[in-house]
Amino acid sequence: MPEAAKAREILDGVVQVYLPLPMRPSIVNVYLVRAGDRWTLIDTGMNTEDSVAAFRGALDEIGIDPHAIGRLVATHHHVDHFGTSGPYRELAHAEVYTHPLEAQAAVAIGQIPAENTAYLARHGVPVVPPDRRLPPPSRFFGTWYAPAEPDHLIADEDELPLGDGRSLQVVWTPGHTPGHCCLLLRPDGVLFVGDHLLPKITPHVGLWPGGPENPLGDFLGSHEKVQKLDAKLVCPAHGAVYEDHRRRARQLIDFHRVRKLAMLELIRRRPLTAYEVALDAFAIAADNRFQVFMATVETLAHLELLRREGRALRHEQDGVVRYQGR
Repeated sequence: MPEAAKAREILDGVVQVYLPLPMRPSIVNVYLVRAGDRWTLIDTGMNTEDSVAAFRGALDEIGIDPHAIGRLVATHHHVDHFGTSGPYRELAHAEVYTHPLEAQAAVAIGQIPAENTAYLARHGVPVVPPDRRLPPPSRFFGTWYAPAEPDHLIADEDELPLGDGRSLQVVWTPGHTPGHCCLLLRPDGVLFVGDHLLPKITPHVGLWPGGPENPLGDFLGSHEKVQKLDAKLVCPAHGAVYEDHRRRARQLIDFHRVRKLAMLELIRRRPLTAYEVALDAFAIAADNRFQVFMATVETLAHLELLRREGRALRHEQDGVVRYQGR
């Protein structure tokens, strides 16, 4: 990313800041929205030296004093969105706003043990020696994740006043995470969508152990919901700002419809575990434990929705779950 492209004002009082990530996608967009003589920061990026330096450089470039950031609002708790919320709150003495389900997840991530081998094995994933299993998230992310405890919990349809007749309306959009929220800048019609409505890629939606029972159903329902919003401009966390959120929402709904049908065809031939379906549905390396885990839980989200729709049956035998198409 060129030095001059760290930040840009996309309309009066709304600044997009590009922050580097040490993984794919390689950039996360965070946004600053003017609130009188203060600013609201939507998402924070990851707690790396490069990200923090880029953020400070962007503020210098656009002429914003870090201490003028009075509010941090998180779309969700993932490390690339909430990772620097702790240090930034200390820097600016800002108040942190997040959905209660995301606040719980941010705390829980430090308590999650190493790979849930029993959960994976139940869905057909081969058991591997301990030294090949996934480490706890706290060790995987290390210092990249320094979340703040929230000062305020937000809920669907809350209005966060900005002054000058502007406000941010909270739009609860569960699916990618249980408490994911979009934010609609009113009356301008700017929709900050986090990972919910990305322009080029689809966010991960998985059936995680201990998580919601129907995350893909939640995700698709959230897309039906955002189509009812009056938005002129869409500001995603990854990718370029774009228009026509309704068109993109329909595309994502259709993408998952097609993927469900492809999985349904597989399990109509014979009963399969989620892992077996994932190997066919996703381009993953069977020896890459992280890819296997992510693909398996995402496959499970699709299979469980098929089951809830009455198009698949779930059977468990000898501790292994298989799905059969109807």
